[in-house]
Amino acid sequence: MNRRVATGVAAVLLGIGAASGVLFLARAEPGPAYRLARVEQGPLVSAISATGTMSALVTVEVSSQLSGQIAELYADFNSRVTRGQLLARLNGDQLDARLAQARADLEAAGAGLNQQIAQLDKARADAANARASVANADAQLLRAELARRDADRDLARRQDLRGRGVVAPADLEKTETAARSAGAAVTAALAQKRQAEAALASAEATLEVGAAQVQVARATVAQREAALQLVQVDVNRSVIRSPIDGVVVNRSINTGQTVAASLQAPTLFTIAQDLRQMEVLANIDEADIGRVREGMPVSFTVNAFPGDRFTGRVSQVRLAPKEDLNVVTYIVVITVENPEMRLLPGMTANLRIIVDERPSVVKLPNAALRFRPPGVALAAEDGPAPTLGGPDGGRGARALEALGRRLADELRLGEQARRAVAAIVAEAGTRFAALDAEAGDPERKRAEAAAVRAAALDRIGALLSPAQRESFDRITDPRRADATRTVWVPGGRGVAGGQGGGAPVGVTVRLGISDGSYTEILGGALQPGQEVITGILPPDRDGRRGPRLGF
Repeated sequence: MNRRVATGVAAVLLGIGAASGVLFLARAEPGPAYRLARVEQGPLVSAISATGTMSALVTVEVSSQLSGQIAELYADFNSRVTRGQLLARLNGDQLDARLAQARADLEAAGAGLNQQIAQLDKARADAANARASVANADAQLLRAELARRDADRDLARRQDLRGRGVVAPADLEKTETAARSAGAAVTAALAQKRQAEAALASAEATLEVGAAQVQVARATVAQREAALQLVQVDVNRSVIRSPIDGVVVNRSINTGQTVAASLQAPTLFTIAQDLRQMEVLANIDEADIGRVREGMPVSFTVNAFPGDRFTGRVSQVRLAPKEDLNVVTYIVVITVENPEMRLLPGMTANLRIIVDERPSVVKLPNAALRFRPPGVALAAEDGPAPTLGGPDGGRGARALEALGRRLADELRLGEQARRAVAAIVAEAGTRFAALDAEAGDPERKRAEAAAVRAAALDRIGALLSPAQRESFDRITDPRRADATRTVWVPGGRGVAGGQGGGAPVGVTVRLGISDGSYTEILGGALQPGQEVITGILPPDRDGRRGPRLGF
C-alpha cells in the first residue's frame, strides 16, 4: 500500500514538474525577431539632389549713366524689344541748353582761329616786305661802296696830277668833296641796311607770334569740339536703348520719376535675351562636386508644374567656391531647353543630377547595410573604406594590392599589363613599408603615403586605353560607394516571415553605386529574391517578440 502511495505521489510530482517546465518554456524570453527585405534586380540611378534657380542664359540690366527725370517710356513688362530699340527718354531741356552753348563756343573759337590766321598772313606779308627792304638796302650799300671807291680813285689820281702841277686847285677840291659825299652815302646806306634788318627781325618775330596764336586758336577749337562732343554723348545717353534682342522681364521706373546716377548706375530695365533657352544655377556641396562632370544629364521639377519633369544637362562647373555658415558649395550651371516657354526666370528647380545609371543590377536596401546583430563588433570592412595613404603602411599596401587585382580582373588586362600593374603595386608596397617603419609625425606620413598612392594610380592609368580609363576612374574614385561590406541574412529554422531564433549569418558583398535607398551589388553570394536582415522587430505590449502559447 505504501508502495502504491509512493508511486502515485511520484506520478503527481512528475506531472507537476512537466507542467511547470512547459509553463517556464512558454514564459522564457524568445530570440529576437528580424525585419527582412529581399534582394532585388532592376534599374538603379545614382544622383545628386540639389535646388537651383531658373534664369535666362543672358540677362542684361539696362542702366542710366545720367541723372534726370524720366520724360517718356516706350517699353513695359514682357515687351519684346530689339537691339537699339528706344526704351525710355530723360528730360533733355538742360542738355539742349548745354548743347547750344557748346556749339556757340565752338563757333566763337572758329572765328578766333580765322582772325589769327588772317593776322598770321599779314605777318607773313610784313616779313616778306622786310626781307625786300633788306635786299634793297644791300643793293644801295653796294652802289654806295662802288661810288666811294670811284671817288677815292679819282681823288688819288688828281692828287697825283696836282703834284705835277697839271690839275687846278678847284678841281682837286671838287674831287675831294665828291669823295667825302661818296663816303657819307656809304654810311647812310649802311644805316638804312641795319634799319631794314631790324624791321625784318621784328616782322619775323611777329610772324612766329602769329603762328603760335594760330596754334592756340586751333587748340581752342579742338577743345570746344571735344566739349561739344561730350555734351552730345550726354544727349545720346539721355535716350535709353536696348542693347540686345529679348524680353523685358523687369521695369523699375515710371514716367516722371527722377533717376539719380551717382556712384552706381540705377537699373531701369532687365532684359532676358531668349527664354527658349534657360539655365539653372545649382549650389552643389563640396562633398558631391567631385562627381559632377560637364554633359551629365539632369532631371528636375518646378513647383508650378509638380506633375511634370523637365530635363537638362550640366554645362559648366564653376571653380569659385561659396562659403555660407562654414558650408562650402560650388555653382553648377545646367542648360535647359524651354521651347514651350513654360519655365520662367526665378522659378525654383528641384534637381537630380544623374551621376551614374545601371539598366539592370542586383541591389539591396541600404537598411541592410546599416544592420549589425547585437553583440557583433564592427568588422574592418564595414567601417570607413581603407585609406591607402594612411599612417598604417601595411594596410595601405594590402589595400593597393587588392585594388590592383580588382583592376586586372574587371578591366580584363592582358598579361603584359598585369605584370606592369603588379610591378607598380610592388614598388608602392615597398615605399609603404618604408613609411611604416619610419618614426615621425603621423600626419606627415599620411600625406606622403597619399602621394605614393596617387603616383601609383597615375602610372597605372597611363597604361590603360580610353575605354578602360573610364572604368578605372569609376573604380578608383574615393567618393563612390564602391566598398566591401558585410550583410546579414537569417540563419537556422523558424525565421520565415521575419520570426525565428536562428543566428544571423554574415555575407560579404562588394558594393557599387547607390540611389540613397538601394545599393548595387558588384560581387558576393547574394542573389535576387534572397532575404536580408534590415532590423529587429520591436517587442509587443508584454515584452514578447515571439508567438504566445495558448494558456
